[in-house]
Amino acid sequence: MSRTRAATAMATIRWATSTNTATQSMFDRYRLVQRASTFIRCPDERYQAATPHIRLGFAVRTVNQPGLAGGASPHLSKLLVHLGDVLGYLERKAIHFYRFALPRHFTIADLADCQAHLGLLAQRISLQRVRLGIHLDPYLTLAHPDDRIAAETISTVEAACQFLAALDQRDTVQHTLVMHIGVHDAEALQRFRQRWAGLSAHARRRTTLEYTGNGSSLSSLLGLAAATGVPIVFDHLHFQLHNPERWSLPLALGLTLATWPDYLRPEVHLSSQRSEAHLLPGRNGDSRILPPRPGQHADFIVVHDAIALLEASRGLPPFDLMLEAKAGDLALFRLRHELAQYAPTLVGRVG
Repeated sequence: MSRTRAATAMATIRWATSTNTATQSMFDRYRLVQRASTFIRCPDERYQAATPHIRLGFAVRTVNQPGLAGGASPHLSKLLVHLGDVLGYLERKAIHFYRFALPRHFTIADLADCQAHLGLLAQRISLQRVRLGIHLDPYLTLAHPDDRIAAETISTVEAACQFLAALDQRDTVQHTLVMHIGVHDAEALQRFRQRWAGLSAHARRRTTLEYTGNGSSLSSLLGLAAATGVPIVFDHLHFQLHNPERWSLPLALGLTLATWPDYLRPEVHLSSQRSEAHLLPGRNGDSRILPPRPGQHADFIVVHDAIALLEASRGLPPFDLMLEAKAGDLALFRLRHELAQYAPTLVGRVG
């Protein structure tokens, strides 16, 4: 998407997400977002020309190879060893997008202790063309009413972004951090806006905000993006669960991708909602059958959810797709196979 088109789209988003309801009805807003979509989408462009290769990724656990990667490491040095092992696995499986978990207690001081190891990993990551990501702990948010938690959030974001920068190439931004608003009271967005301004420019260049399945609407977050410049991560399941504006999938995806700056490739999340009961093992060998909860992620991706998202991305800017399925890498392998079976024309676009 050209800079002019993106600027025009963002200007329209500001109007579409205006809170001046006295002069702007929801019908007017719908017409405005439809107008924005004409600047964002190019429906007549061919798939290959409009949307280059989309990297599929998975989060944290390598279910196909137990013990290779798991939860948060106790220290940065151990995490770096695990990352080296995971990079070898990603290379063998031709995977180029991966989310890892931060150590439980992580500070900027840890980076200095591991500087040599970080440099070696950065070279390897660059050669493999792997994108890395971090998802901030949900309780850490810039919008929290408790200043202590907000201060801890800022400290963690600054340290995490320095970590990601150390794994990136000089003067490039590829690896990113995702956070949530987290709280949903009337002042949450204003608190986020104020504290966002307090982050370093370096941290703001790598930090993104995910649209969730409750709380602030996508329209509200688009307004926040227009005011602050924070990129919005589109989440397909959250959009299905919480779409008060009743926007179409192509329109919502296009408006969200328009919030990303030219220097940063957008990230999109895909998961399917669990629909089946599952067993919870007990301590004494007994198990309980639990029904699915609304919004709970399934073990695998329903292939038609992926097809719907990829079809909606016709003519939109390219992005990377993080699969948030409990089966981790197994879900990615299965999705590759099922796309080849049910949508062979899409296979060339994803990997």
